[in-house]
Amino acid sequence: MSHNKTVLICDDSRLVHRAIQKFFGEFIDVTLYFADNGKQALDCLAENDIDVMFLDLTMPVLDGFGVLQQLPVNQYPTRTIVLSADVQQQAIERCVDAGANYFLAKPFSKQQLSATLKKLGVVLNNKEQPVSLAVDQNSNKTPDESDYLYQFKEVANIALGKGAAIISDHCGEFITMPLPNVAMLGAGDLEMMISNQIQRPDSTPIAQRFVGGGIHGEALVCLYGQDITLFGNRLGFSTFNGKHSEVMTDIANLMVSSFLVSLSEQMNIPFSIRQPICLEEYMVRGCSETANNDLFTIEYSYQSENLDMACDVLFMMENESTRVIKRFMETLS
Repeated sequence: MSHNKTVLICDDSRLVHRAIQKFFGEFIDVTLYFADNGKQALDCLAENDIDVMFLDLTMPVLDGFGVLQQLPVNQYPTRTIVLSADVQQQAIERCVDAGANYFLAKPFSKQQLSATLKKLGVVLNNKEQPVSLAVDQNSNKTPDESDYLYQFKEVANIALGKGAAIISDHCGEFITMPLPNVAMLGAGDLEMMISNQIQRPDSTPIAQRFVGGGIHGEALVCLYGQDITLFGNRLGFSTFNGKHSEVMTDIANLMVSSFLVSLSEQMNIPFSIRQPICLEEYMVRGCSETANNDLFTIEYSYQSENLDMACDVLFMMENESTRVIKRFMETLS
């Protein structure tokens, strides 16, 4: 293609927007468009001839799967590169079956972007002038580089996707996963959140401590649904002497450890985890009353697509852990 290249970046992560923008900044005759969700992407595709679209899967309003299902919206032959932290084999296959040209897992490198575009026959010319940018209506919303909470959300999203892939490979089920929530929470908010999860009549709360590289914390896993035992059996867990609680703790341990394995790879910090235990309400009642400071939290959920089984996971880390995370995020800036 010798004409001016048009590229659409559809991702709710402003970090991804900046990373791809920086990559194309090395070339001339490239016009970039930006979208934060699938609906914005479809509107852009309907109004512009886009050569290449980078498409995230997990987004608000309309996700990447929804975009692929509604394509094409015009006659222009747009090439689609899926960029996603959801690296489940079933997710990759669904994207290809829906018409995506290529699947690239997060985090991605400059070399991977170059190789993928080359495979798709997209020829770029080295720049002698700045890249042309289309109007990005959300440019004023771009967070500051020092916003470690926003940056760590992308790290957590990648860990979440790899964790889902591990679980999916074990049980043969597609796992749906929304974006994780990363925030500093005070004692009152934490107590209310924990209380809401534990008081669910169909929920089984399980706690598990973890430590590594100066990070100390605890994970709270709440499992619910009618197919928990079936889900456990598919994972290879079985009851011992009829103890249903053992299957629950085994599942919770996998939910926590699969996330921490990916987090460990990204942060280069080995984590060790203690044996998970099932909680009763009296064991956590008032537990947050002794906390004087806000806690660093990561909240996410997994849900089986075909089984009645889901779980909510809440990681809580102490103040010293926050300083370690901040130092790590500074190395990525």
